[in-house]
Amino acid sequence: MRRIKPSRLKGILTVKVYGHYAERFFDLCARHDITVWSIKKLSQLECQGDVYLTDLRKIRKLRRKTRYKLSFINKTGLPFWYKHLKNYRLLLTSLLIGLVAFIYLSQSIWTINITGTSTEMEAKIGQSLADLGVRLGKIKWLIDSPAKIQEQILAEHSNLLWVGIKQSGISYQLEIVEKKQIEPENKTSNLHLYARKDGVISRMFVSKGRPVVEVNDFVRKGQLLVTGELSNREEETDEQPLVNVEAEVFATTWYESRIQIPLSSRSIAETGRNNKKYFLSLANFKLPIWGFFSDSYNAEYVERSIYTPTLFNWKFPVSLLVNEHKETQMYAIKRTENEAIQIGLQQAKNQLLAGLGHDAEVVEEKILQQTIENGKVNIHVYLTVTENIVNTTESIQGD
Repeated sequence: MRRIKPSRLKGILTVKVYGHYAERFFDLCARHDITVWSIKKLSQLECQGDVYLTDLRKIRKLRRKTRYKLSFINKTGLPFWYKHLKNYRLLLTSLLIGLVAFIYLSQSIWTINITGTSTEMEAKIGQSLADLGVRLGKIKWLIDSPAKIQEQILAEHSNLLWVGIKQSGISYQLEIVEKKQIEPENKTSNLHLYARKDGVISRMFVSKGRPVVEVNDFVRKGQLLVTGELSNREEETDEQPLVNVEAEVFATTWYESRIQIPLSSRSIAETGRNNKKYFLSLANFKLPIWGFFSDSYNAEYVERSIYTPTLFNWKFPVSLLVNEHKETQMYAIKRTENEAIQIGLQQAKNQLLAGLGHDAEVVEEKILQQTIENGKVNIHVYLTVTENIVNTTESIQGD
């Protein structure tokens, strides 16, 4: 006889049968496709066996056709366990609500502390945090990582040098370091302005001081441009007081640059398609809980986030791991010679202006030479720039 492995999900009844040759009742059950196992003869008139709860109606209907008497001496399995729990549903509901409330209260942010800055700046940073989703009562799992928030706050507030973010239990702590504005040094009474480089004066703005050069003059590096002496000493015999010089002197300067641009290249970009997969992580073991049936991409970038529940300063050993799979695609970029030249010119101007400052301006560019070698365009560029050439500290003598 094949041994039966009963399933407790259906519910199991232990039935005791009373009557002459009680075991024949179980034989009758088997003939009517009722599964019976663990049959034991207890005495001449008693026999017991296990049946499924789902066959109870068939057993009762079959018993009415016989003179046997039945009694149920044991009940096991999920249906009986569930019925037993229903008697405690009020208690279980209270426990569940309490557990959910405890998890919410312990995994949410209830205090936000910002230190190291003024009250006005603290209010601005608090508003930025609220825009980024960091607010009281927000679950920590639903907030971006501290590194991302730090990056966004620094990008939004240019006067901040450093932002330190620390999550400690239910508190969110930010330590701010502002950029120190360097106070301009007290200028001495004999301050003069000198040229930082060679150039042709294009325009001048002198609010204090006396210019010693004029527009369209060619000046060399280290040459005096504006002086604090308001009059020539040759003309005045008495000693004249010196003033603090305030002026801007713009000159036309020249630069050369060599740029190399490939005619063809490859670039990787996101397509916009993505999916998330959630795991419960315990040490090196990961249990998939959601999204593991999502389609995989041939080329993708995976961004991983880990959320570890904490209770005060104690971290739970189980973490929620979220892998966001972003589909990527490689694009082939092909350029014509003219397109490569325009890109090279713009690149040359950007590199030059990055080192000259915000008040510099490229007024003319000229290609001295251009060649194509090994699928790359090589250009030699001559750039004419207008920039402020004054040096406000001391004279820089020529090379």
